[in-house]
Amino acid sequence: MAWSLLIRGGALLDGTGGPRWAADVAVEGDRIAAVGPGLRGEARRVIDAAGHVVAPGFIDAHSHSDLFYFGCPSAESKVRQGVTTEVVGMCSFSQAPVHPARRAAVASWAGGVGAALDLRWETFGQYLDALRAAGPSVNVAHFVGHGALRLAAIGPESRPAGAADLRALERLLAEALDAGAFGFSTGLVYPPSAYATTAELIALARSMAPRGGLYFSHIRGESSTLEDAIAEAIRIGEEGGVGVQIAHVKAAGRENWEKIHAALGLIDAARARGVDVSGDVYPYHAGSTKMDNLLPAWVHDGGIGRLLERIDDRPTRRRIVEECLQDGERWRTLSMGAMGFDEIFVATCARRELEGLSLAALARQTGTTPAEAMLTLLAEQKATVAMVAFSQSPENVARVLAHPAVMIGSDSIGLWAGEGARPGKPHPRAYGTFPRVLGHYAREQRLFPLETAVHKMTGMCAARLRLRDRGLVREGWAADLTVFDPATVNDEATFAEPHRYPAGIPYVIVNGAVVVDGSRFTAAATGRVLTPA
Repeated sequence: MAWSLLIRGGALLDGTGGPRWAADVAVEGDRIAAVGPGLRGEARRVIDAAGHVVAPGFIDAHSHSDLFYFGCPSAESKVRQGVTTEVVGMCSFSQAPVHPARRAAVASWAGGVGAALDLRWETFGQYLDALRAAGPSVNVAHFVGHGALRLAAIGPESRPAGAADLRALERLLAEALDAGAFGFSTGLVYPPSAYATTAELIALARSMAPRGGLYFSHIRGESSTLEDAIAEAIRIGEEGGVGVQIAHVKAAGRENWEKIHAALGLIDAARARGVDVSGDVYPYHAGSTKMDNLLPAWVHDGGIGRLLERIDDRPTRRRIVEECLQDGERWRTLSMGAMGFDEIFVATCARRELEGLSLAALARQTGTTPAEAMLTLLAEQKATVAMVAFSQSPENVARVLAHPAVMIGSDSIGLWAGEGARPGKPHPRAYGTFPRVLGHYAREQRLFPLETAVHKMTGMCAARLRLRDRGLVREGWAADLTVFDPATVNDEATFAEPHRYPAGIPYVIVNGAVVVDGSRFTAAATGRVLTPA
């Protein structure tokens, strides 16, 4: 027997959550050819995995790398973590469908996260064809964003969908499902997705139920309205007849931290009565998003152009501050809770000298109030500023990570460190999510066994997406594999120095190709655009 690759002498964690066992893994082409102890045969390449764990390639259950694949198809910061598949099109954002007259609106909509979108397509199918041609290093499971559907069918206006609008939304959703979308995602704190009624979302869910599509939701609020928002997501799945995935489960804002118990209780109760609901989480107590999301929903009505007009208008600016400023020290929104200005940081911005500064520090630098400094920065940069904000309890993060219905998602973009200076202070989860779960939470904190950690980032997510041949180490399945050292695997990225690759992950194989090979990375078109079962 001659194989293209043999991984010999490792401890196998097959992704089921079962105990590790001594087994070799043989690969021929893009498939796992054999699994077992002491495999005999010749191989063109042998990897000695003694002292290491061999696991399925990790599946990032919630990623935004799709906004960057055309500029960064390598997604190196993800692959270096052991990620071989990303679930994208999250939080209502996707690059298709696109109404020809609204290309600029779609491009500006995603600008706050630093994405420069080409948008040379109209349909979701045309977009996926372009993505295949771009050749990402990782496999891609794509959802269509509800915000993109609304921009294409209705536009950026704040209004409910009428009967004709709903028919247009359903048609665009059906076209995306036909092309290969796994379902649709909402971002119910992000306009224009935020303008949808519950009835609209139930109707869209019902329309895709016969196709087995999944409803993936950044819920309507993660702070004071957390319980109602989770209940709404569950209702949409229950009445729409589809599975529900609750994105980045959290309770934001110190005053809301205790709500996490009730939130998880709602998920447990729904599952107990047969509702197909689960969630994902990233292992940090800070989040990251566009800074303009600190503004109330009404400020976004009509798109970025209208938003900029409003924050340039002094009376309207005063209204925003009066609505959101608490005790002169904290900024509060219904969706994100209250945060101090020393807890909100500029992550990426065209003015590189500001990256890493808190809004409190920016105010001191400019001689203004923090609220005024933030609004002026947004106006100056045309709302293309990303932020990192510390709004969660570390104890809650661990509690959600340990929940049996929650899997691992980075909620981040794919980047590369490359050579020379690296711009920006992005959230370190782009480089460290999966090794942080393995190192900090499984090994050091003993939050759960390593077997559970691997299951949460492999087999559990694959089953959620109904991937037929990924997420487990099985003969005949796709050769997506990660080899890591359980004693040393660790995230090295920090908030101060985020552009650092993890330790302890020497080999990553995507569809049979060794992409991470010790210190070397091979940026090749090894990934595939996956389609639902």
